[in-house]
Amino acid sequence: GVGAVSGGLRRAAAAMIEQQKRKGPELPLVPVKRPRHELLLGAAGSGPGAGQQQAAPGALLQAGPPRCSSLQAPIMLLSGHEGEVYCCKFHPNGSTLASAGFDRLILLWNVYGDCDNYATLKGHSGAVMELHYNTDGSMLFSASTDKTVAVWDSETGERVKRLKGHTSFVNSCYPARRGPQLVCTGSDDGTVK
Repeated sequence: GVGAVSGGLRRAAAAMIEQQKRKGPELPLVPVKRPRHELLLGAAGSGPGAGQQQAAPGALLQAGPPRCSSLQAPIMLLSGHEGEVYCCKFHPNGSTLASAGFDRLILLWNVYGDCDNYATLKGHSGAVMELHYNTDGSMLFSASTDKTVAVWDSETGERVKRLKGHTSFVNSCYPARRGPQLVCTGSDDGTVK
């Protein structure tokens, strides 16, 4: 009796508190990189690292290690996918980028200039989990949740082969660097082929 009543009161009180919480505006997330040498205004006796540095009130302190890169923000934002992006790979010559994800599409982008999407490769019936170019960049391999690996001609964008054999999602693929044209695949079925 009494325990059930007090438990019900606690749940009712928790629900009332949740309703009274102020909801902040839902703003879009914008990636921002911190400056190379970010400084913080220190309070008396405090600093980053809980006691590692002692600072006078109003003193400027280094906020952690300096950044390795001199880039202050993303160079270009590529948008075109209709869902989560799971992988991106640069072409071996560095002039193009391939991206793929949940929308089952592989998008090819120019890396220089306007960074436009110049080709869309369609053919998978499930999410594309991983991409890899072969050594010379003439072929692109894609692993998908449709239980297949596709081989694409990277110049024309045409699917050259569709490799079947797994009984569950194919999570990864990787072509051999030298020798005969081989590709290994890893799947949720617990096998590597």
